[in-house]
Amino acid sequence: MAIPRQLALGEVIGQKKGKAQPKPRPVPPGRPRREVDVELLRELREKGYGFKRIAGEYTKATGEYISHTNVRERLADT
Repeated sequence: MAIPRQLALGEVIGQKKGKAQPKPRPVPPGRPRREVDVELLRELREKGYGFKRIAGEYTKATGEYISHTNVRERLADT
């Protein structure tokens, strides 16, 4: 009669010791950035407009919606 051995922490019955688990698939970093006319954003900022006003003027000029938060992020990057 064999004496059952105690399992190590995290070890599962039937699992071979030392066999590596498959790595999880890499996760994409998130939604890709949309192309934005940064030059237009800079021109509007030079006029002294705030981020919300820039977002509104950008939407009016290009027809593409952009949030004031995205305007702030894009102007901070440049």
